[in-house]
Amino acid sequence: MLDLSELRARLDAIDEKLALLLSERMDAAREVGLYKKQSGFPLNDPEREQKIVGRFSARLPIGYREYAGEIMGAVFDVSKKIQRKIAGNYYVIGKKLPHTWSPDIYRPLGLDYGVRELETEEDVRRFVSSRDYDGFNVTIPYKQTVMPFLDEISDEAAAVGAVNTVVNKNGKLFGYNTDVGGMRGALINAGIDPAGKVCAVLGGNGGTAHTARFVLKSRGAKKIITVSRSGETNYLNVYDFPVEIVVNCTPVGMYPNLMSCPVDIDKFKSLKGVFDAVYNPFETVLISRAKAKGIPASNGLYMLVEQGRLAYNLYTDSETDKSVTESLVKSISLKKANIVIEGMPGSGKSSIGKETARLLGKSFIDTDEEIEKAYGKSIPDIFATEGEAVFRKLESEAVLKAASLNGAVIATGGGAVLSPNNREALKRNGVVVYLKRELTELESAGRPLSLSLGAQKLYAERAPIYESFADFSVENEGIEASAKKIAEAFLKS
Repeated sequence: MLDLSELRARLDAIDEKLALLLSERMDAAREVGLYKKQSGFPLNDPEREQKIVGRFSARLPIGYREYAGEIMGAVFDVSKKIQRKIAGNYYVIGKKLPHTWSPDIYRPLGLDYGVRELETEEDVRRFVSSRDYDGFNVTIPYKQTVMPFLDEISDEAAAVGAVNTVVNKNGKLFGYNTDVGGMRGALINAGIDPAGKVCAVLGGNGGTAHTARFVLKSRGAKKIITVSRSGETNYLNVYDFPVEIVVNCTPVGMYPNLMSCPVDIDKFKSLKGVFDAVYNPFETVLISRAKAKGIPASNGLYMLVEQGRLAYNLYTDSETDKSVTESLVKSISLKKANIVIEGMPGSGKSSIGKETARLLGKSFIDTDEEIEKAYGKSIPDIFATEGEAVFRKLESEAVLKAASLNGAVIATGGGAVLSPNNREALKRNGVVVYLKRELTELESAGRPLSLSLGAQKLYAERAPIYESFADFSVENEGIEASAKKIAEAFLKS
């Protein structure tokens, strides 16, 4: 018989999965609520609820069926609370927003929140002047564009020279800058203290750069240097200054250009902190190189969510605390992060990866399959006709494309992670798991190097790289058992 600690650990693991499933159900309930709101449908539907309870009961063991109504009744109550909370008509506006994460902040908080891409400043003027909204957030490049169209601007937003949050109060438009509180909170959360330090703001005169200078000054920075491509201080001579804090306010390193970096960390001799306003990918090249040197570093996700919490407070005239930010950062991170599965050829990466994706509600991609689809030949045929060098080039292209995704399970080819560039790309958004399997059980059919070199030799060459690159490892104990272990470890990561 298992002891109490083991039984509780089992319950904790089940609760992790239950939370994920309930989150998905609440998201779906919210979408239903939006539909009902827009279509005028009643919130309550007792007949449908009764059918759901019946289906749910039928799937339970006989001894537990008496609890079906009580369990689903609680779920229905929460769903209806979420649907009742759907409020207002809110947006994020910007020029290009195909991958914005803003809805992931506000929709779980109950707001009817959409995305509006506006091509020109005239489009912005028309949107703002329509006043056909309860509020909106502003992102690149319109944080200054909106200001002349507003009725009142907060002192803080005026001092920064940028507005990122607009609230419509009975037809009167009020502009705020919650980016200030967001960046301030992110620096504190990351342990980056600019007080008494020389700080370099990368990004010239954009809205985020204005915010950074304001925040750094308010936090007691000794000196603030603005770095731009053609300014007096630029990306060539910034290394001449004794920079201690770097704040990146440029889009360099942002999706889809994952491998770009605005500055060379190694050239700063006194660096004590790095903040990158980019949040997609989670770990830009700038952040990863700072962390490799032991320098405190943070991406822009905490800032994004914290400014969103502050905007939500303005939208709803309410007070939430930072626990909301912490909870949303965790949930968004789990939703958007990739799981990268590495391991020997034939270790089961594809089959276990597909099951892991199903368990977590993520998409699945196999880089070898992507190569075959793009090139129109099987992997063995590419090796036979083109050689390994051509295959590795195609593989790197497939890896970079997969690494740019959010919320995917990625099964890599056995040799994909031998390339430092591939490893760096996969780490941008990925949690890496090393899938282990006994060498005698490895499948070799259709795997050119396994056939030509033998599994033992390949393993000796690759195992140290797999081990050092992985965040955790899992033994192949069958598809369902191994996928379950990967999912549980990921949810705790």
